[in-house]
Amino acid sequence: MNVKGLIGLLLIVMLALVLGGCSHGSGVEFAAYGTRLDSDDLGDGYGGGAKVELNPVDMISIDARAGVIRFDDSGINMFPLEAAALLNFPLLFEHVVPYIGAGAGYYLFDGADLDDEVGFFPLAGLEIGFQSLSVMAEARWLFLETDADSAKEELRNLTEADLDGFGVNLGLLFRF
Repeated sequence: MNVKGLIGLLLIVMLALVLGGCSHGSGVEFAAYGTRLDSDDLGDGYGGGAKVELNPVDMISIDARAGVIRFDDSGINMFPLEAAALLNFPLLFEHVVPYIGAGAGYYLFDGADLDDEVGFFPLAGLEIGFQSLSVMAEARWLFLETDADSAKEELRNLTEADLDGFGVNLGLLFRF
């Protein structure tokens, strides 16, 4: 792309941001996202999820999430069912909304004899966008350990599986 094209694209993005806005605090939001988790004992996991978020006021929101993460090295699937409380910091007429939060979840496993378990996570995120559509990005750290009663080769010498790890969610957020 040449310099004129890049400048034109930047001007279009700036105009859209000025005319749009994230409209945070608008009520109900839905997001679909891809996810990656680098867990200590299971390695890299990839998947996706969805969340529904309620924004009663600009600064505070709560959400409920569900998803699936597949750990290819071990053939294990994890199904997180989570809830989080978020503190939002709307900037630039609500076009950019960084946030921090914490949550808890119940994590179900398939493909090995891992016990379903409760875990916790802090997170930091960013929404950039328009009135009804935004891009979202989140970074988080999952604290999760579970009993490993499995005879699977990858977990053969473990009595507890440590799934602590860094995760990233990237997706689209829709407002109603």
